[in-house]
Amino acid sequence: MKTLKRDRWFIFIVFFALTLFGLLMIYESSSIYAYKYTQDSSYFFKRQFIFFIISLIFFFLTLFLDLDFLKRYNKELLLLVIVCLLFLVSFGKSAGGARRWFNIGGFNIQPSEFLKVAFLCYCSDYLSRKKNLVRNFKSGILPMAIVLGIVCALVILQPDLGTAIFWVLWMILFLFIFGAKIKHLLSGISIGGLAFFFLIKLSSYRLARITSFLNPFSDPKGTGFQLIQSQIAYGSGGFFGVGLGQSRQKLFFLPASHTDFIYSIIAEEFGLLGSLGILIIFGIVFHKMFVIAKGAIDEFRAGILWGVLLIFFLEVFINIGVSCGVFPTKGLPLPFISYGGSSLVVHYILLALFFNASRKSQEKPFNQ
Repeated sequence: MKTLKRDRWFIFIVFFALTLFGLLMIYESSSIYAYKYTQDSSYFFKRQFIFFIISLIFFFLTLFLDLDFLKRYNKELLLLVIVCLLFLVSFGKSAGGARRWFNIGGFNIQPSEFLKVAFLCYCSDYLSRKKNLVRNFKSGILPMAIVLGIVCALVILQPDLGTAIFWVLWMILFLFIFGAKIKHLLSGISIGGLAFFFLIKLSSYRLARITSFLNPFSDPKGTGFQLIQSQIAYGSGGFFGVGLGQSRQKLFFLPASHTDFIYSIIAEEFGLLGSLGILIIFGIVFHKMFVIAKGAIDEFRAGILWGVLLIFFLEVFINIGVSCGVFPTKGLPLPFISYGGSSLVVHYILLALFFNASRKSQEKPFNQ
């Protein structure tokens, strides 16, 4: 029990420290950009700091929330988020050709971020009730697949294909952990892959993203620009980096340098040594979360624990993969580090849910 408590404290301290590091990187990577467009060099830093305080409030509220309440009302919570996504299509704030935010009091709120809480609770409750049917496609997996299809369709309407792919990957891994048959998962991958192929094929800008991913120099001033500038940041950083605050790519060369591509700025300023250090830190935390998740006392708590771990892992994996050029460009923030108020609040809620669900963890896993 002492080991569990110590590991939970370690995880919290690391994520808290990563958030503070993220605030530093947000300020120094966005200050020039912010001053040009808002005449306030600390514009993004101050907004992120406000959301940081809000995140801590929600963290402690969620930490003491009765999980049975979430289990009881998970469908209503998911329905509320789905309704928000429906309204988003018509009444959301448009930016960059997409409607993904509600503007409330001067702050942009992204409903798709809150899917991480609502959909996680729904899937965890579903598997806790249907644990004996998870190996049956029609009675066990198909109902979840239908709900996933509705969620993905609403996200694609924003349009945000990348987030839909994220949820499909998450669901496949989630079901795999809970014992779904490999042939059923492979069928799902095939159907999903075919659907995404046509969605990409029928959309010129999505097709251009794939083309620029395969060869960014085919359009160096257009769709390939961001990836090329990210690679330049990596190359400039070398082994030790150019030094804190000395990045050249943040000077209007690398778009989204304080959001989706903040890891590229970290690699430029702290070099291979610093960027690998961030990866190692995430790896250590994920290992401790993995050990805790194996000790869940029941299926619902197991769903929460494994689900949160998978969300964090996939986000880190995809974000860093995109900035390295391993995956096509996808607007996914680096957890606890990238700029994004909704993202930060939701990640602290998820962290609190993880701690909440791990309170009754035991050494022997629930399924043994």
